[in-house]
Amino acid sequence: MPFTPRLGLALAALPLIATAAAADVRASNPQGVLSAMQAYGYAATLETDSTGDPKISSRVSRSNFAVFFYGCSDNNDCASIQFYTGYNMNNAVSAGRMNEWNRDKLFSKATVDDDGDPALEMDVNLDFDGMGNGNFEDVLDIWRLSVESFEEFIDW
Repeated sequence: MPFTPRLGLALAALPLIATAAAADVRASNPQGVLSAMQAYGYAATLETDSTGDPKISSRVSRSNFAVFFYGCSDNNDCASIQFYTGYNMNNAVSAGRMNEWNRDKLFSKATVDDDGDPALEMDVNLDFDGMGNGNFEDVLDIWRLSVESFEEFIDW
């Protein structure tokens, strides 16, 4: 097929199309993160945290969780998000038990506070070009599966 000006314009537009498709979900657009979560079936609300940065509250399985926004400039133009859920336990969970989770699991990390209450976190970089909707849906699935598995792991 010979190279034509029309073909050249179409080929030149491909990187722009790919960039636009990759920019669906960005931490700099908290409303877009919220909308993506809601489109995937999550009941979620957009709020602000104690420092004025955006925060999304939601629920999965038997756990309430928050999506915190990080790397923000004056409470806007954030760079990344963190999914977070914490548990108040009747019986303390050891740091060794959390280390076991961290050795065996990918993507999420477990922590424990001074009272032996565990938490689960998952960081997601949504800076620059952001993330496409399909990949973000995958992130939400990973988070859901992690939470469900963690609830069993800590006998929640």
